[in-house]
This record gives sequence, structure tokens and C-alpha cells, in this order.
Amino acid sequence: MSLGAMDIFKFLPAGKRDSNANCKKCGCATCMMFAIKLSKGQGDSSKCPFLPLELKEKLEHNKKVQQKLLTCGNLKIGGETVLYRHEKTFVSPCTFVVELDSLDLNYKNKLNRILNFQFECIGEKYGIDAVYFKNPKPEDVLLLKNNGIEIIDDSFLSQMREVKYISLLNCVAELVKIRTAAIVDRNEEYSNPTFVRLRGGDFCSLSCIASVLICKYANMIIFEQFNEALFASLITLRLNIYTDPQKPLQVESKVYEFNNPDENALVFLTTNFALSYFAVANELSSLKCGSYLVITPSEGMSVLTAWSAQKITADIASKVVSASNVLENVKNKKIIIPGLLSDLKEELQQALPQWEIVVGTTEAYKIPDFVKKLQST
Repeated sequence: MSLGAMDIFKFLPAGKRDSNANCKKCGCATCMMFAIKLSKGQGDSSKCPFLPLELKEKLEHNKKVQQKLLTCGNLKIGGETVLYRHEKTFVSPCTFVVELDSLDLNYKNKLNRILNFQFECIGEKYGIDAVYFKNPKPEDVLLLKNNGIEIIDDSFLSQMREVKYISLLNCVAELVKIRTAAIVDRNEEYSNPTFVRLRGGDFCSLSCIASVLICKYANMIIFEQFNEALFASLITLRLNIYTDPQKPLQVESKVYEFNNPDENALVFLTTNFALSYFAVANELSSLKCGSYLVITPSEGMSVLTAWSAQKITADIASKVVSASNVLENVKNKKIIIPGLLSDLKEELQQALPQWEIVVGTTEAYKIPDFVKKLQST
């Protein structure tokens, strides 16, 4: 693992409490400041005349690349520095590659399905990352690249380390061994990113196998088969694994419009947590009537978390509503808040006296039925 400031400090004079502590010969005011610099890779270890040989060796070892970073067009493969994403984050999502052979009888159909596959999740659109093209046709290579799909060949794979799929247990054990040797031991023999080929299998077995490989620790998976449902499922899992746990997914705080809202439109309110927004937005898009969705600046927190942390308050919500010009044209003057914010109703009512605050559902999927009952009263 990387050396932290405290790991380095204990080897320095101040850490050992000897007479040369904080001598400033390194150019820093204290040994701790020097240790912090070294831990960030910003300092020159030779500036300390009292640096022990053991620390020098550790620092040299620490400079070794843990896992090589490969690029293929816009794809980044490898470059990982931690075993568990909560330690820092994973940086390069597992690459999904489909094997394509122009000599196959089903070639054209498979090519068109790959080109037409598009999956939307959390406001972004995703497709197949790359194709491993056997007997490539130049015109189809160009067509794939124009659609944002990269081409993987044997020369590229030669820079990686293949893990043979014999059984899931054996494959995972090998992947864990390789990743541990690269990240913890900084063993350069294991620094090449890994890939696994999956041949045959039905939807359920491929889903289970690939899901495990994404988590432990394949950098690339090459699929012989193409199945839209399979890749939609795996992309969703990959998004959950390869996101920065220290950076909440959030959308812009503003008022969003759905289905050309007019003066009779409904007004909903929620936080700027991306999953909350898209869950509600999906239901509002399916309504027959127009609606507005007020998004509060809640630092990417979910409704209940934001309320507990005082990141969604009556004052915060009222400022977003009051700042919107489009809401001035709404006649019914009702704002529907999440059911989890029912305790905030009275405060919101005081902050927005011109509006009627209505407590809505606790789950987004219940919004259509809620709207039907609301409109029938």
C-alpha cells in the first residue's frame, strides 16, 4: 500500500524523538511537513541527511507502478491503486468487449445490434465499449469507431494478462492474487491489467459470472455472445462499483419541466441526489399531464439524509421556489413534497404562504397513482 505521512514520519528524527528533530535542513519547518510532502510525492527524500536506509528503500518501492494504465481511443484500462474503492476510488471501469467475426453467418445481425444498443442510466447513455474484431472489414471498423466503439486486437491484448476461465472460483482466486500482488506488493510482474474471455453460457449464468468478475477484479471482459438485457444489467452494476464513493452523484439545482407544463401543471420537490432526481423524473415523464420538479441544492444527499443533515430546510426550498419565474404562472399553487419530508410540511407552509404544501409518496413509483387520486378530489 502507499506510504502515508505517519508511516514516513515515524522514521524521521522528530518521529524518533532524537536531537535532530525539526532541523529544517530539508527546507520544511518540521519533520511532519516533510513527511506529508513525501507522502504526496512532492518532496525530495535526499534533502534529509538523517533519512534511514529502511525508509529510502520503502520510498523507492513506493514509486513503483502498481498497475499499468493502458489506453485505446477514449478507453482507459487499468491504473488502479487500491484493493477496495473506499480506500480511495477505482479509476477505470471494467471494459466490456464483444467478440465479432465477419465470417460468422450471423455477423451482420450481430453488428447491427451492437451498433444500435444504447442504455440510459442516471441521465447518461451507454453502449458497448469495444469490439474484438476477427477478420475485420475496413468499412465496418470505421462504422464502429464513428459510433464510439473502440477496436481491440491481439496486439493490444498482448499488453494485458489473460486469466483463463476454468471455473468461477479459480478465476476469482487468480484475479485476487494478481491484484493483491500488484497493489500491495507492487510486484511489477503482476502490473499488467487483466482480461477474461467468457464463451457460451445463458443469460443467467453470464450475468452471475460477469457480475463477480466486475467486482473481483477483471479490468476487461470479452464476451462471445451479445445480449442487450445482459449488458444493460452489467452496466448498471458497473456504475455502482466504479463511482467515487467520496463524490455524491448530483444534478443541478433548478426547476425542471416535463411534458410541456402549463398553468395547470403539478409542482413536485426533491433533493439533487441523482438517483432521487431520475427516479422521480422517470415517473413525471410518464404522466399525461405537465409538471415541474423543484430540485434543491442538497450536496447530492438523498431525501432522508439531507433532512437529517439540515441540507434541505424550509428556507433552502423556499429560495429555489421563489427564484423561479416559471412557477409564477402555476394556478393550483400546490407543491408536492416527498413523504419522507412530512415533518417539514409546517415549516415549508410558513416559508411559502402562497403555496399549499402537500405530502406526497415515500416511493417514486407510487407517484402516478398519487396524482390520479389528487386530481379526482
